[in-house]
Amino acid sequence: MDFVEIFDLNIPFVQAELVKAATTTGTVKQEYTALIFGQKTAAGTAVTDQVIDIFSAAEAQAKFGKTSMLAHAIGRYYDINKSVKLKVIALDDLVAGTQATATLTLTNTATSAGTLAFYINGKAYKVAVAIDDTAAEIATLLKATLDADDEAQFTTADDTLGGLTFTAVHKGTYGNTLKARMNYNNDDETPQGITAVVVDFATLNTGAGDPDLTTDVIPILENNQFNLIAQPYTDNANLILIDTALTDNFKATEMLDGFCLTGVTDTVTNLTTKTDIINSAFITILDNYSVFATGFEQAANMIGLVGDIAQSSPGSGYLNKTLPGLLPLDERIRTERNVLAGGGVATLTTVGSKVIVDRTVTTLQKDAQSIAIDIDDADLRVFLTISYVRYTFVVRMSQYQNMKVGNDADTFGAGVQVMTPNLYKQNLILNYEQLVDDAVCEDLQGFEDSLVVEKVGNRMDSSMQINVINVLLQQAMQIKWEV
Repeated sequence: MDFVEIFDLNIPFVQAELVKAATTTGTVKQEYTALIFGQKTAAGTAVTDQVIDIFSAAEAQAKFGKTSMLAHAIGRYYDINKSVKLKVIALDDLVAGTQATATLTLTNTATSAGTLAFYINGKAYKVAVAIDDTAAEIATLLKATLDADDEAQFTTADDTLGGLTFTAVHKGTYGNTLKARMNYNNDDETPQGITAVVVDFATLNTGAGDPDLTTDVIPILENNQFNLIAQPYTDNANLILIDTALTDNFKATEMLDGFCLTGVTDTVTNLTTKTDIINSAFITILDNYSVFATGFEQAANMIGLVGDIAQSSPGSGYLNKTLPGLLPLDERIRTERNVLAGGGVATLTTVGSKVIVDRTVTTLQKDAQSIAIDIDDADLRVFLTISYVRYTFVVRMSQYQNMKVGNDADTFGAGVQVMTPNLYKQNLILNYEQLVDDAVCEDLQGFEDSLVVEKVGNRMDSSMQINVINVLLQQAMQIKWEV
């Protein structure tokens, strides 16, 4: 019999060692780690360029500043997530960067009483308007309301003539994604006589200059596992940098599987052109067109949702799940959503005041031979599931490391721990049986038929084919009738 701690001695003894038994059944649980990275303000106490744990939205406000992009994104994450631990990397603004701006111009004099309703990122800023109030007076009142918001991601300047200029707190491109508009709700109406013209952050597009990810973030990604990542830098160069790191992490030699989500507002053509360039299983671009929030906030909210589901019920889908805390804007028409989903852009729908998850695809469009990949094979759920399946096999089979290795034809004494190809195969099958029991995979017989195990020196080589379980996305009925 093989002992770990007990050895033959020349003197009498009674010894009993405790050895954990190999686990051949039972669900293998994978603990997820989420990562959010972005910029902090000077008010935040956190040290930059380091990975830190954040356990609440309130802690994020203290560490990164109430007005920071990180505080707002993490707030969205914790609007939904209840189980996945969160890591954060705070970055400083690029010194040479510029800030995004937007404007609101009010003109004329109110001829009726009412309420002026102005919104940025879904948050309402309202002021009461009386008859004969001038545009300049109303603008001054609105500025006071805006200034009272100590969490606003912008500052406000008043030209005293009815014009307000909004400047993003951060330097860089993120500010261009803030969304400003008048009269969001159906009962919002600009008081008669007043004309209000908004020129949005995206229209002016003055934010430029982002932190250098090659020195601040990429080295951290390359050496740590973050299952789900949300971040605000959506230019192709940065997305390719992130993709390169995550692609390497997914290799068998690393197994630090991670998937990055980011939200982008653009035309259908520009979005699908972007996904053609990125073409990655590890980058998911969320259509931000219909969300009254930045794409960064949407991505943080989404990894909160996906993380909870993928960790607690691997293989489950996200269709028709609500993204809490996010308000909807105009919904894409069906043909646009169909093109986007087929073109590697994750889509959503809106119902009343809710934002609803539709099809969560990655940007993967073609394989290494430039052959188109079926949309079902490009789904984020599929890649998270095969990542989990690999994890279960590695965890289960790691129990047998350092066992002696023998041939199937040999007979070994009772109690001697020897791994043979047949025994190895049996344990692989037991793991897949559990995956089928947990409705993560299907087709146990197909798995068994595909399984090949060979002993090569001190190594066991195995080959197998898994079948990830599907989720119900489409239903087609033909109803025949007669009279």
